[in-house]
Amino acid sequence: MRDLTATRNTAVITDSISGDTHEVYYRRPTNREMVGFQNNAFKRKGNRIENRLFETRLLYGSKIVTGFRKGTLGCHGKPIASDPNDPDYREDWLQLIVDHAPDVVAVVAMIAFEGTTASRNDEFEEEPPCPDPLEE
Repeated sequence: MRDLTATRNTAVITDSISGDTHEVYYRRPTNREMVGFQNNAFKRKGNRIENRLFETRLLYGSKIVTGFRKGTLGCHGKPIASDPNDPDYREDWLQLIVDHAPDVVAVVAMIAFEGTTASRNDEFEEEPPCPDPLEE
């Protein structure tokens, strides 16, 4: 169930570099951020369309990430924390993730800004396969 009043959402991300599973907390994007994300993902330059999807994911993802579960992210072999009450708290935790694990931030943005999908398969009857003309 999507809790429409939740102040914190969790993205569960499998990290192919470390093999860890990160739990990253994020807030719901505002409508303005949703529009900004869509507007910034691609830019027209003359007759070309420039793909700016990764940069947009990093920019907007960094705006909505609010923390992470301690234990899977660290510096110099020691865990860091995003919770100010934790002894391993780093004030620069978000910048560290943006600089050294941008893929994690980008995946949060993918989930928050692009994660909803639509399916209408139930409305269509499955058609029988076309006969293979070479088998006749």
